[in-house]
Amino acid sequence: MKTIKMKTLATGIVAAMILFTGCTKKGDTGPAGAQGATGVVTTSTDGFIKGTLTGTRRDGTTFSEAFNYQNYWGGPSGTLDSMGVGMFGFSINRGTDILSNNSISLSINTISPTSTTASYVSMSFSFTKSLGTNKEFYFSQSGGGTTTVNTLSYNKTTGLFTGNFSTSLTASQNNTGKAASIVGSFQATITQLVYLKKHTGININ
Repeated sequence: MKTIKMKTLATGIVAAMILFTGCTKKGDTGPAGAQGATGVVTTSTDGFIKGTLTGTRRDGTTFSEAFNYQNYWGGPSGTLDSMGVGMFGFSINRGTDILSNNSISLSINTISPTSTTASYVSMSFSFTKSLGTNKEFYFSQSGGGTTTVNTLSYNKTTGLFTGNFSTSLTASQNNTGKAASIVGSFQATITQLVYLKKHTGININ
C-alpha cells in the first residue's frame, strides 16, 4: 500500500513540474512593431538679424566676422507684449540651427509700439566659425554689454518691425577677454500677444 502511494505521489510531483515548466516557458517573439514618430522641431524663416562682429581673439588676432541669422523655432517670428502704461516689449530670436551655438536674441522695450527709439534693450549673442581641421573660433557674450537701437519702425497693419542696433562689450563681457563690438540690423514680422483681460489705459492697436 505504501509503495503504491509513494509511486502515485512521485508521479504527481513529476507531472506538476512538467506543467509548471511548460507554463513558464517564453512564447515565440512576435514581429517588431512600427517605429514611433521622431520628434521634429519645425524650422521657420522670416526676416533676419544680421551684422558684423569685431574684436580680438585671445591669441591677439583681430577679427571682423559677418553673420546673418534667419531661422527660428517653436513660436512666432517675433512678439509684442504690453507690460503696462507706456511699456511695450518686442522680442526677436534668430539662429542658424537649433543645435548650433550661432544665435542671437533681442529684447526691446519702448514707450509706444511706434516709437523710433527704445527705453531699454538687452541682447544675447553667440557665434562660431571653423578655422580648419579640429579648430574653431567661438565667441559668446558672457553678460551685460551696452546695446542701443535706432530707426525703429513698426507697421501695425503688416506687423513688420525693423531697426538697427549696436552693442559694445568690455573684456569681461565676452569670452575673448578683450573688448568687442556688434553692429547690425533686424527685420521680423511681429505677433501681438493678446490676453483675455485688457490692461486699463493700454491700447496696442
